[in-house]
Amino acid sequence: MKHTKKLTAAALAGMLGAMSLFSSVTAYAATGWQQSGSTYYYYDANGELHKGWLNTDNGYYYLNLSTGKMTVGWLKINNKWYYFQGNGVMATGWVKDNGKYYYMLTDGTMHTGWVSIDNNYYYLSDSGAMATGWVNMDNGWYYFDPDNGTCTVNSARAIKDSWYMFGNDGKMLTGWQQVDGAYYYFHTDGKMLIGWLSDGTNDYYMDPANGRMSTGWKQIENSYYYFNNSGHKLTGWIQINGTYYYLNPSDKGRMAANTTLKIDGVSYSFAANGACMTSNGNALNGSNPSNNTTPGNSSSGSSAPGSVTNTATGGVTPGSTNPTVSNAASTPGSSSSNNNSNNEYVASGPATGKNDPSFNGSTVNSSSNNTSPGSSNSNSSSGNYVLQVGLTTGPRP
Repeated sequence: MKHTKKLTAAALAGMLGAMSLFSSVTAYAATGWQQSGSTYYYYDANGELHKGWLNTDNGYYYLNLSTGKMTVGWLKINNKWYYFQGNGVMATGWVKDNGKYYYMLTDGTMHTGWVSIDNNYYYLSDSGAMATGWVNMDNGWYYFDPDNGTCTVNSARAIKDSWYMFGNDGKMLTGWQQVDGAYYYFHTDGKMLIGWLSDGTNDYYMDPANGRMSTGWKQIENSYYYFNNSGHKLTGWIQINGTYYYLNPSDKGRMAANTTLKIDGVSYSFAANGACMTSNGNALNGSNPSNNTTPGNSSSGSSAPGSVTNTATGGVTPGSTNPTVSNAASTPGSSSSNNNSNNEYVASGPATGKNDPSFNGSTVNSSSNNTSPGSSNSNSSSGNYVLQVGLTTGPRP
């Protein structure tokens, strides 16, 4: 009987020792990260299951407050969204999820609104998704590159075979715009217009190759026309460097050439280059028209078409007591140019020079005083924006 009691006591002592050893091993093994199936947990040095935020050398993690489970993906904490990568680390900078880009600030919170990164502007919608393509907001249209989300600012851009111009606040521009000294016209839908335009009073011609407003001599479909500095197509008599030309009002302003016309009861003869040579048989201009081929060429006493010296000047012209050719109007659409706001399409279609437009990448000289998208000067109805400077180079395709 005594032997039996001794054996039982020894067995109990052994079991207690084993349990103590197992307990110490278990406590030791539970420190740090532990995996259970596909889920990770973290145990503090005292063996307790960690919950909430965890700061490590690798970054921040978030462990579920109830279960301690490591968070992966999106999680809203204190009304702010965070994104945790596949390894559980809190994301900062750009995040791509389900084909959309999001921007997380350095504290991990998802950003919405404008953000400036490496001198490029991006816009994050209320959902946090980066905007691409056309966006209508703040009483204007913006265009964000479909590939990388950058806002088109202070430049022209071809979009689906049409050219558009954007100001230094990123808003799409309409109406007359001056770029590098040349004028272009953008319809109310933003598309750059080419070909013939009319404001109801004056006719303009926008070069189909690059959209520039024509000034001076312009050959259009084998006929010559003349446009003053405001782009207005002129009709009637003009004098250039002492040579008279007639832009026939009854022929849509085409320059009379290689013909004889009776104007106000007087017969005038015009050379092939358009120079008026005789009036009722009397010689004019004192030049030999036999070698002249284009209006304003050197053999007619003036320079080639399109030259800076091809400027219509005032003075007494044949068939008129004292007609004055006004060429001092300021800019298209200005009060002195008689250009109203009811411009309309006369000819349409994509610009043929879209691969190398004269204005591509140039600075826009517009009336806008806005500085940056969403800035206090952009007439934003949503209030002033603070542009957050990012720490990354932007979305990767």
